[in-house]
Amino acid sequence: MDEQLVDKQSEKKALRTTLRADRRAVYGADPGRRSREAEAILAHAAGIVADIEALAARREEAGDPAPRVAAFHPTPTEADVMPLASALAARGAELVFPAAAGPELEWIRWDGVSDFADSPGRGFGKEPRGERLRPDALSGAVLVLAPALSVDRSGTRIGHGAGYYDRALTTLPSEARVVVVIHPHELLAAGTLPREEHDVPIREVLTADGFVSLVTSDPV
Repeated sequence: MDEQLVDKQSEKKALRTTLRADRRAVYGADPGRRSREAEAILAHAAGIVADIEALAARREEAGDPAPRVAAFHPTPTEADVMPLASALAARGAELVFPAAAGPELEWIRWDGVSDFADSPGRGFGKEPRGERLRPDALSGAVLVLAPALSVDRSGTRIGHGAGYYDRALTTLPSEARVVVVIHPHELLAAGTLPREEHDVPIREVLTADGFVSLVTSDPV
């Protein structure tokens, strides 16, 4: 294996350990903080919600399927995207959530109100009980709300290490948006994170502090 690649993988492993410890320290000590920040995330996503609502109305008028949006059920220390997911479902989006299924993610439809069940996958949040879709379900998505441990301002994302989302994001149509939802302190300075060839560049980040375009590096 290439020595430079080994170095990057070792660096990523050490970063994951540090980032997870930071999350546990901040959000484990104050569980209510994450719920409070979830409302701020929803408020900062007002533009996203409006765009999806308008698209859903146009598609309904044309007799086309509802816009598909992928979200994730957060683990106890991840940024809580569920209020935003609920708002999108209420405004006409078709919500899908990841499901543990071997080397590739599968996706499960969520009706916007039903309960979630524990996932058999290690490191996964809960799963809805709806229809299970194939790994290529994101080929019809217009928006992905993606998890991460961190993103830097040059668009490099570091996940949990299994590569699920890097593989899944390659199936998206070119016009689809990918918005990574993380805690405010997990948006780092440009060039902080090591990037490998398979890492999909990120253009937009949403935190409790605001919505940030990494193309302009300015809050929106």
